[in-house]
Amino acid sequence: MNPTYIAFEGIDGSGKSSIAKLFSEKLLSGGTQNIVVREPGGTKVGEGVRNLLLSHEYHVSPLTEALLFSSQRSQLITEIVKPALDDGVSVITDRCAYSSVAYQGVGRDLGYEKIYQLNDIAINSFWPERVVLLDINPEIALARQEVADRIGSDKLEFFTSVREGYLRIAEEFENKFLIINAEEEIEEILKQTCHWLGVE
Repeated sequence: MNPTYIAFEGIDGSGKSSIAKLFSEKLLSGGTQNIVVREPGGTKVGEGVRNLLLSHEYHVSPLTEALLFSSQRSQLITEIVKPALDDGVSVITDRCAYSSVAYQGVGRDLGYEKIYQLNDIAINSFWPERVVLLDINPEIALARQEVADRIGSDKLEFFTSVREGYLRIAEEFENKFLIINAEEEIEEILKQTCHWLGVE
């Protein structure tokens, strides 16, 4: 496959990290070079911001949270994502800018359009080409988590709103989104992902 920027999205506990890793391994086994990055994080700056965002030590206001997410994302796109794609390497990301639209825009009630625009500026309109949304009942997702970070330990109502945000995004950008039931077996999720992306 041609160098592609692919994101795995979903609420906490949906299994994004596991699927992103398996998909990366599948590509590598077929000879397709790729790297896996995560948000927040992926760069030295980003990992520092990650510690601030996810630690239970800090109280972070919704707007500050949104701004921190967009700032680390800007660094990741500039430092890692674009150079990798320019070098012919696909990029698989565990979360992307759509997370902020769902989490901060809808979940934190900062405004869907406002947070979309904020992130569009931060990443200079460099959104993933393909997005796999792992959709799951929030109650099941939260039960999967053994140790939750600051955001992951929020209330069920918050994650219900975030899920609704994701489904709204997927509907608006249906040409680039695949929605998969994250309660399926992991092998089935990988199979559906590979089929959609044309990976044998």
